[in-house]
Amino acid sequence: MLYSQLFIKTKREAPSDLTDETLRLAFRAGLIRPAERGEIIYLPFAANVISQMRHMLRADLRELDAHEIRGAPHLALDAFASAEIQSYKQLPARIYWRSGGVTRLHVTSFEASREAAEETRRVFQKIARDFFEYTRIAPQMARDTADARVWYLTAPARDLEVFTNAARTYAATRAAATPLKPAAAAEAPLPRQEVATPHCDTIEALARFLNVPPSRTAKAVFYASEGRVIFAVIRGDLQIDEDKVKRALDVPTLRWATNDEIARVGALPGFASPIGTRGATIVIDDSILNSPNLVAGANKADYHLLNTNVPRDYTPNIVTDIALARVGDASPEGDGALELARGIELGRVSAPYALDANFLDVNGKAQKPIAVTMELDLGAILLAHIGAHHDDKGILWARTIAPYDVCIVALNADKPEVADALAQVKDALLFAGLEALVDDRSESAGVKFNDADLIGLPLRITVGPKTVAQNAIEFKPRQAAAARLVTLDALAQELEQWTNST
Repeated sequence: MLYSQLFIKTKREAPSDLTDETLRLAFRAGLIRPAERGEIIYLPFAANVISQMRHMLRADLRELDAHEIRGAPHLALDAFASAEIQSYKQLPARIYWRSGGVTRLHVTSFEASREAAEETRRVFQKIARDFFEYTRIAPQMARDTADARVWYLTAPARDLEVFTNAARTYAATRAAATPLKPAAAAEAPLPRQEVATPHCDTIEALARFLNVPPSRTAKAVFYASEGRVIFAVIRGDLQIDEDKVKRALDVPTLRWATNDEIARVGALPGFASPIGTRGATIVIDDSILNSPNLVAGANKADYHLLNTNVPRDYTPNIVTDIALARVGDASPEGDGALELARGIELGRVSAPYALDANFLDVNGKAQKPIAVTMELDLGAILLAHIGAHHDDKGILWARTIAPYDVCIVALNADKPEVADALAQVKDALLFAGLEALVDDRSESAGVKFNDADLIGLPLRITVGPKTVAQNAIEFKPRQAAAARLVTLDALAQELEQWTNST
């Protein structure tokens, strides 16, 4: 490929609003350009790399007998399975498709059982691990919602938020993170008792008045959504994460319930509990279920109830984690406090989940197919490779993923003797199975060398009048301190040695 014919322009500087250092380097090297809404355009150099990654993954997908589908950036798996899978004889069935401007690869396996889906999940994870090794990056893994797992790399200016602890024994996305919920002491349920608690309409005031820790109280928060009142309850030492409540209810938005709405279900703000209420959807944090004899509201002004217990005193509609994780909270792993890091998501794998579809098993009985899905963001992986492999001059491409193997810097290529030597170099590279980018521009040697370092292809070969006079070329691996002369006659052997070592 001739540089002069390639739609690529290196830049000396990146835009000031591009704050991530990896993005700035990729911009300067002519790999990307920012687009609207924070999206990224991948230029030909980057597209070449992404195509190579897809080609490599396609071999693994063929081994899985996965079939590609097109035109499905947002595939509805329930409807797809319902329409296409009728019998256990069709399972497992694997498909893959692209989205996100074709940089994101999705792979889904439809299985007949959770056990089979769990095994496929392990296969997906191995494919991803091998792929990350191939691309020379070492991502971390964090838990996400619905027990999915996310692969990520730390990047201070990117938008993925992950809670970890100092020992890195815990990692979860902001959506899935939870603080440590110390187990309450085991106690037999005690008789419920109404007590006067004047002016104690906050957890802090209540705990002081009764001389109990906040962890022995139950906190109530009221929301409304889609015509219903939601009664969220959590232990008094914790805070509610509204996003978790939304996910638990599968609703897009929540708002604060009005006093009239709260009164309609039989509750009283400041002195509320689900006991004796009617018509509300009750969502409780799992800390409530595991904490006996809590103090809760009596739904009566200036009164609370001692020794409330679930499920003896009321039955929740949903029991799940709705606790807000905050920096400084104790880690659920019990090893230090939670810290917040930013990163770039490289991909994810879901936990097995049942689809809203049916197939007939070997006994002719209707069963739900179980799906497991892996996604890999090839554009993000490309950027992660650049972030992990660069120096102060530019990118340090690993040969496994480089857009081209060699950058040929041609000086005075219009001279016949240089043109002849250049032809010999091209023949040697072709014989060695190496792809080259030929910088044939009429720029100075300094500009070309700087651009070669910025672009960062694994090997630089310089052909010019000075080298031709010695029947040689300059041979410089990207990370070598200096170039050295190699005669044209010895080039094939030198390329073979270099190829075997990379």
